[in-house]
Amino acid sequence: SLPKNGMQQAEPVQEEAYQLAMQAELDGLLDAYAQHDGEWWIVSNEVGLGLVPPDASSRYYRDMLGRANQSLARMADHVVFMVAGIPMQVK
Repeated sequence: SLPKNGMQQAEPVQEEAYQLAMQAELDGLLDAYAQHDGEWWIVSNEVGLGLVPPDASSRYYRDMLGRANQSLARMADHVVFMVAGIPMQVK
């Protein structure tokens, strides 16, 4: 429920700590990829095409996932964007 003034209270999100944690996870994945000779298939959600989320933690998640997807796409040989089950070759 909303406070009496009708305004939502800000969520306690520590953006810098969130970014550092997400970057550490991404770096770990990219390091594992670089050390492995096999073929990788990475499936990720695209969450940046809709409305801007109303809460800070959802916005940080959306932004960081977008940055992670960009980093992965840069390293990938092939990138496919799926829409309604139809593959669209991006790279």
